[in-house]
Amino acid sequence: MSSIAERYDRSAEAYGRWWGPVLEPTALGVLDLVGSSIPGDGDGVHLLDIGTGTGALAIAAAERWPAARVTGLDGSTGMLAVARRELRRRLGREAGRRVEFVTGLADRMPFADASFDVAVSSFVLQLVPHRPRALAEARRVLRPGGVLGFVTWLASDTPFAPDEAFYDVLDELGVDDPGDPEEARAGDFTSPGAAAAQLRRAGFREVSAREQVLVHRYDPATYLDFLEQYAERGTFLGLDETTTREVRARATERLARLAPDAFAWRAPVVSVRGRRPVD
Repeated sequence: MSSIAERYDRSAEAYGRWWGPVLEPTALGVLDLVGSSIPGDGDGVHLLDIGTGTGALAIAAAERWPAARVTGLDGSTGMLAVARRELRRRLGREAGRRVEFVTGLADRMPFADASFDVAVSSFVLQLVPHRPRALAEARRVLRPGGVLGFVTWLASDTPFAPDEAFYDVLDELGVDDPGDPEEARAGDFTSPGAAAAQLRRAGFREVSAREQVLVHRYDPATYLDFLEQYAERGTFLGLDETTTREVRARATERLARLAPDAFAWRAPVVSVRGRRPVD
């Protein structure tokens, strides 16, 4: 198992509560990217969600096209457990007849050639170790004429004031941020043009890519909860009780000084669409 998959196994529940809601509104826009390729209620269509995570995109696709078959693929069994639970909650046990979740990696998919009519993905292709290989795999498992739509991050170095305030507190108290282990990953696209070019090199045609901005609004309390329960959970777990209280107190004070607009997190993303040519 890759270290990325292990990390998501450990954080699956927290991801579903704290990070998934940040991504989901933008992630669901991928369904609009591919919607013109799915007629009516999706009868006869088989859709693949690459890197499905907690299943938000796959389940939304099953709701939008109630006659389509949907397969969600992810390398983390912990994330898939959350996805299966959420599927039962939203669509009931009968949904299992047309929605399945499969363990596997984007660059080595356990599917036969030309298995799917449509493939989607959200905030995954920055994580794969070799993105051209993952895109080639997406082309392989699509039927001729099949469509791929995905969204992922664009590179940005714009600072987020609440982040800066929190890390200043850690520096003041001499707290080390353990961070995550270095993992081989493709990283964020540098521009929409670069994303489109990479998709074309993977053999897709009718390619389009456009920049958007993901916006999520925090407030001082929800932002500090987000850090403690998800984004900086490893840091907090490494602190003794006294230091934890001091970090919370100082961070609360520092965050309260920021203007409300400072808590609107804005991050550039790129939405990309392409079609496998008819051979």
